[in-house]
Amino acid sequence: MPLLRPFFQLFWVACCAVTLLAQTRLLLGLPLTPDLLDGFVFCGTVFGYHCTHPNTGYRILAWGMGVIGGLCFLILFMALSPRTGEQLIFLAPVLFWLAYYGFQRPGNSGLRSHLFAKPLTVALAWTWVTVVLPTSPVQWEELPFLFLGRAAFIFALALTYDLSDLEYDRDTGLDTLAGKLGANMSFLLIYWSLSVAGACVLANACLNVYDFPKAIGLFASLFFSAWWLRYLLQQDAWKPWQKPLIDGLMVLQFLLVLLFSTLF
Repeated sequence: MPLLRPFFQLFWVACCAVTLLAQTRLLLGLPLTPDLLDGFVFCGTVFGYHCTHPNTGYRILAWGMGVIGGLCFLILFMALSPRTGEQLIFLAPVLFWLAYYGFQRPGNSGLRSHLFAKPLTVALAWTWVTVVLPTSPVQWEELPFLFLGRAAFIFALALTYDLSDLEYDRDTGLDTLAGKLGANMSFLLIYWSLSVAGACVLANACLNVYDFPKAIGLFASLFFSAWWLRYLLQQDAWKPWQKPLIDGLMVLQFLLVLLFSTLF
């Protein structure tokens, strides 16, 4: 277990991000073969989460991954047409990240210091990266409910993250929506968010954005998430692993969609 902890601390969130990329491709019938976008998302996520880590080794590795991610970004960015606005769309996640931290060294500034803005920005950034970036402009008219459903799912996970971090956030003077609402009201909002995600799944299936077997996989994931998130936070002995287990719901969702689309 001690050997696994550095992996989960550095790379697990990045693995979850590229898994959501794969899920979008699977839902829309796109090739699952990894490409430069996966390199940008994976390396960029490692950099974004750990570029100011207090551990020097982690920080050096994060900056190395940032260089690789930056090269992937540059190649992809230069291949896009500025006339169609694709370059600005591709640049948006970088702007989200900078605004989240207040365009300065990560601290209690920027959008993360605002109660509602923090989870909303996280949901918007993750959804933009994992829904908009792997698709082409001709597919964007199919994306509204896919975008909204993914954002609602990530919002629920982000709010649970803040519940898990309540003590740390209070010690560092960072106000969060979860801290303001308390556990019961936060979980009510989490359940509403998962319900919105479920409604979007039904809408996408009815509109033939993806088929019903894939929708069943998504429904199964959302039902399990509603139970798992509350159960997980009740396990005080699992505190060091709560965040990776929250993130793991993204991987589980992809696996369930893959399973049901293969079986049926």
